Amino acid sequence: GPKVTYVPPPPPGDERAIFARYQTGINFDKYDENVVEVSGLDPPAPLLAFEEANLCQTLNVNIAKAGYSKLTPVQKYSIPIILAGRDLMACAQTGSGKTAAFLLPVVAHMMRDGVTATSFKEQQEPECIIVAPARELINQIFLEARKFVYGTCIRPVVIYGGTQTGHSIRQVMQGCNILCATPGRLLDIISRQKIALHNVKYLVLDEADRMLDMGFGVDMKKLVSHPTMPPKERRQTLMFSATFPEEVQRLAAEFLKSDYLFVVVGHVGGACSDVQQNILQVPQYSKRDKLIEILQSIGHERTMVFVDKKKKADYIAAFLCQEKIAATSIHG
Repeated sequence: GPKVTYVPPPPPGDERAIFARYQTGINFDKYDENVVEVSGLDPPAPLLAFEEANLCQTLNVNIAKAGYSKLTPVQKYSIPIILAGRDLMACAQTGSGKTAAFLLPVVAHMMRDGVTATSFKEQQEPECIIVAPARELINQIFLEARKFVYGTCIRPVVIYGGTQTGHSIRQVMQGCNILCATPGRLLDIISRQKIALHNVKYLVLDEADRMLDMGFGVDMKKLVSHPTMPPKERRQTLMFSATFPEEVQRLAAEFLKSDYLFVVVGHVGGACSDVQQNILQVPQYSKRDKLIEILQSIGHERTMVFVDKKKKADYIAAFLCQEKIAATSIHG
């Protein structure tokens, strides 16, 4: 294919931009009603408030600046498990605070133990590697990590496909303690010997169901069996996901120590009770007419239409515009 030359613009580095945040949704407090199940031996007690975690002052200040005032269920249970050094598989719905649930305790440990990355080394030796399947998600995790490490010497870096490889290498070579990466780009940078894995203390797989199931399984096995990756007994492995089918649980157990803990928040794989779902059976060639009918009946409400192909997204957007319904498309 054509050479990739895209270099993403650097995110703004001023304090206000780093700590910019979204408003929580109207049903945020409903998370507390979720039932949490923990399976495994001797799980530590859940936290009731951030203060109970005995985090250092810098981290507490950053938590407050980031607007985190209340623990979500997945954070209450996961943070003490990770602080206790246990391996974890956690299942909680999207948007439930999983990112902070693993970043906070990992950053707390790194600040306690000290970090070693320098920008002079030929090979960087990150202490923490976080892997996620999509560039948007891994970038989101990186932006969150920047908040928690603000004012410390811990340097997070993000690398992903679809961007110039040289750019990824330059980012890593400036020093790297927490590496946020998509699988393909991570293995590429490791194969170029820009990263050594022997110093990895924390391996985090986010959206682990997709990482082990959707074609990334081979990449993940390559990563954990890499000659320089510490064996599972000498690192802490954390897996987070919105669903965990049994097959994926079986695969995941290969990556985790035998005494790992499994945390499930709410009903795994259950539909969201806040969303009304209607299913209409429509013949293939009547779908566009049905779409127009629905959009005209709801007036000017904002609407998202999901399709399966880039070409179809552009086609439907153009079609809706011809029908005098303002639309645009977005895709990879």
